[in-house]
Amino acid sequence: MSYVQRMDDKTNPHSGDAGSGPVEWAATMPDTMATQIMARDSDDPRVAGSRDIGRLTGPNTRELFVTCDAAEALRLQFDHLQSLHVALHDIGGNVSRQLLRQLAAHGGSAVQKLTIRQQGYGTLLASIEYATYTSPEGQSVHIYSTDVQSTPAGQQAVSRVLMEHAQVSVVLLAEMAAQGSANALRQMMQWVHVPAWVCPSLLIMPLGPAAAQAAAAQSAQVVQRHGMLVRAAPQPSRPADAWSFILGFWQKNASRGRLAGSGPGAPSAMQLPSLNLKLDHDAGTTVPQAPPWAQTAAPPVVPPAAAAAPAATVPAQAYMETYVGMVAQMTGLLSCCVFDVNLAAPLGHAGRGPSPIDLARQGAAILKAQQMARLALNLSDPAHEILISSDRHHQVVRPLPGLPDVALHCLLDRHKTNQSLVRFQLQRLDAWLKQQQTGR
Repeated sequence: MSYVQRMDDKTNPHSGDAGSGPVEWAATMPDTMATQIMARDSDDPRVAGSRDIGRLTGPNTRELFVTCDAAEALRLQFDHLQSLHVALHDIGGNVSRQLLRQLAAHGGSAVQKLTIRQQGYGTLLASIEYATYTSPEGQSVHIYSTDVQSTPAGQQAVSRVLMEHAQVSVVLLAEMAAQGSANALRQMMQWVHVPAWVCPSLLIMPLGPAAAQAAAAQSAQVVQRHGMLVRAAPQPSRPADAWSFILGFWQKNASRGRLAGSGPGAPSAMQLPSLNLKLDHDAGTTVPQAPPWAQTAAPPVVPPAAAAAPAATVPAQAYMETYVGMVAQMTGLLSCCVFDVNLAAPLGHAGRGPSPIDLARQGAAILKAQQMARLALNLSDPAHEILISSDRHHQVVRPLPGLPDVALHCLLDRHKTNQSLVRFQLQRLDAWLKQQQTGR
């Protein structure tokens, strides 16, 4: 890079000839200056075989300064180091970091922390904990927790990068009320459809009887990318059993190639997964059996052909037509639509506009965004309704009671109604709807 300056004025105070034209100033810095990334031998993976990210700043602390966001920085680091790691992801709980400490207590490495900071300001962008497991073959594998200290948006972005680029991602599915475990698992499984997801193996580990039932129930409904392996472990009775499942699954599937991203040659076929409730017993680690009470809690996997009819057929009942008509009589209503949440398809409509297709699609998108936000904040209880107000309108999206896969999307004139009245009218209709369901 040249730092030589030129002076266009014919009068140069540093020149003896005022009419000699432009004359170069003396260089204030070297004319050329090479730029390269410096690394100590102990930190250079090409020299020492290390896959650690960042500079060592303490016994178990590393620090990385970046000029982009934390998720993008991690993605670049994983691509550069060709990282082979395991990601532990909590759904509805906070046990991944506890598992890391238990692994360290049973002979693994000490729990380490990677802090990512903004270059120049030192602002903390993300703090990630991980431990290192050394396989019997001598291979060192980093195990990251996606319970990241960051902003809600940053935590979700970093979590997705950790899972997308892992060789094995482990979902720790906690107990949630009602259908919370099943809904959260279904939402998370949508992550595998993005082109950035290259993780080839996914292990789902239920942490309670209801979570085990949710994993079994979702096994016939979750759609995954072609070539991706999905398995469900039995419910572990103690942390040592959990690590037996995780490390056994790693040793069995560590050699599987990464999924291809989207592109002209990428496979587009989709298939239903096979979520077995037992791991393969030929893995390198002995897999213990789940306790009897956990085995009886989880029902057997139902084949897709024998599965129950989806919830989208429920609103075909005659009382649903009456329900839509009663919603249409609400004060200030402009348009309403009952729709299937999973398909984003209208099931009933009343009003002038917007169209039922638009109401169904946008209502499903609002529910999905709200669910992802709650997962990022570790809020397990489902939302009862979403109310959005503008200068002219009230917009309401709410699941219907007793029908978890069906929701209502309403658009109302704000000048003719208010939020309290809208909620009162809908709650009265909820009571009527529950009576109809009970009397079926």
